[in-house]
Amino acid sequence: MTNKERQALRRAAARQKAQKRRVRRKVAVSMQSVRSGAYLAAREPQDRFIVDPDRTWYVVRALPRRASWAAEQIAAVGIPVFEAREAVRLVSEIGKTRTALIPVLRRLLFVGVHNWQELKKAEEHPGVYDDRTGFGWRGTVDAPGGGRMVISAAELQNFADCITGYGGDIEEARRILFKVGDDVIVGEGAFADQAGVVRRVDDRTGRLKVGVPFGGGEVTVDVHEQSVKAA
Repeated sequence: MTNKERQALRRAAARQKAQKRRVRRKVAVSMQSVRSGAYLAAREPQDRFIVDPDRTWYVVRALPRRASWAAEQIAAVGIPVFEAREAVRLVSEIGKTRTALIPVLRRLLFVGVHNWQELKKAEEHPGVYDDRTGFGWRGTVDAPGGGRMVISAAELQNFADCITGYGGDIEEARRILFKVGDDVIVGEGAFADQAGVVRRVDDRTGRLKVGVPFGGGEVTVDVHEQSVKAA
């Protein structure tokens, strides 16, 4: 084989590799696109999470960067846990692809229990957040108006199906993402990176009214739900 033939083979292999890379880029997205929310075309289906209707489903807050660890260990003792994560194909600058699990609700877990003993076991996991003392509840998120936040099995099943790629009502699932009274951080505009409280949710447009402290009072900021994150 002559040098010209070898060079021709190398050029053909490079073209073939570049073509494969372009194909991968069509079905995958960069991490920056994931953070901006423009990644629906690159979502991967996951195993369907079946919600047990005979259990009571509580919303539990985990410590920063401990949600997956807590979910795995709580599930290992027989208590079902759903952590909302979307499987997304990511592509690097050199064209390599991988599947990443992107959290949808940061630090929030849905835990299904039969009785208070199981709930206590989940709340006392070292990866679960605890900002209370005395007779308060550990780790369980407060519902607007008081009490522990509980989600119905039907609502959670619809939400889980939307996240894992099994259909479901998207508009209904959005109501779980942000509720009135939730603490959030604004991600755009003049009040970017400021903490605030959700005052109103527009299910039709997907926009939120967020109250942000300013000058000893509070101003209302109108932002899209993709432009805020849980505090």
